[in-house]
Amino acid sequence: MHSHGTNQLKLEVHFPETNRDMKHLTDINPNKFYTQLVLHGHLIEEVVEGVDDDGEWFKYYGFEDAEFEADGESTLNSEGNALYFFEGKVYDVVVYLENNEGTGINELDASEIKELIERLREESEDLGYSESEFLESQPWVSQFP
Repeated sequence: MHSHGTNQLKLEVHFPETNRDMKHLTDINPNKFYTQLVLHGHLIEEVVEGVDDDGEWFKYYGFEDAEFEADGESTLNSEGNALYFFEGKVYDVVVYLENNEGTGINELDASEIKELIERLREESEDLGYSESEFLESQPWVSQFP
């Protein structure tokens, strides 16, 4: 991520479509757990938000893609969120993007997982993918009937 010196903004992360009441895990080292998720979990999505000069917020998917897509158009948040499926659970990791460090881990509850699956399925349908293609790209959803 490019540093903009004194012009760099500290931005708030916005997630209007979810209630974000998930369980925050405090008894683990978030960066070590994030590394475990990266190595052994299934990446569901990475999201980082940015704001343009007019104050309009944008979501970017994929941390590396976000830096490329936002270049010169938006100022990205310093943190993003990565969702992973691992050992029967879904985790939302707060990731400090400058050094790719996991700084917080949250575990989604059953209703949040259901909302996530519904959103991902709807987005997949909107992009023209079939149900079988959706399940192929997100095989973990079959564990949550």
